[in-house]
Amino acid sequence: MLANIERVIEQYSDMVYRIALTRTGTKENAEDIYQDVFLKYSQKAKEFESFSHEKAWLIKVTINMTKNFNNSSWNKKVVNLDENIKFETPEETGVYEVVCRLPQNYRTVIYLMYYEGYKINEISEMMKVKEGTIKTWAFRARELLKKDLEGGFENE
Repeated sequence: MLANIERVIEQYSDMVYRIALTRTGTKENAEDIYQDVFLKYSQKAKEFESFSHEKAWLIKVTINMTKNFNNSSWNKKVVNLDENIKFETPEETGVYEVVCRLPQNYRTVIYLMYYEGYKINEISEMMKVKEGTIKTWAFRARELLKKDLEGGFENE
C-alpha cells in the first residue's frame, strides 16, 4: 500500500497542486488542499478500475476540497493581500499565469481541457455541472485569454 501511495504522489502531485493553486489562488492554501487530497487517498480502501479512474478521482476530490475551502466561513472572512498569484519559477510563467487570472470556474475548465486533456463531458462529470455550462465557461475563458494574450491563443 505504501509503495502505491508513493507512486500516486509522484505521478499526480504536480496536477493536484496546480488544480488547487488555480482554484484557491495562494500557494499556502494549495499546499493544504494538496496534503488533504493525498491524505484522503491514503485512507481510501477501494482499488481503482484503472489509472484513468484513479486520476479522475484525484481531480474530483481536489475540486471538491477547493469548493469546500472556498465556501467555508473562515475563508470568506480572510482578505487576500495578493490579488494575483505570483510565480517564482520560469515554468510557472507565461500562459499558465494568464490562465490563473481567470475566474475560478473558467481557469479550472481551461486547466482540465488543455493541461490534462479532458473532454467537456468528462469535466462536466467531475465538476458536477451541465455540459452546456462547461462549454460556456470554456468559450468565455478563451475569449478572455485572447484579449490577455493579444491574439496569441487560438481556438481548438
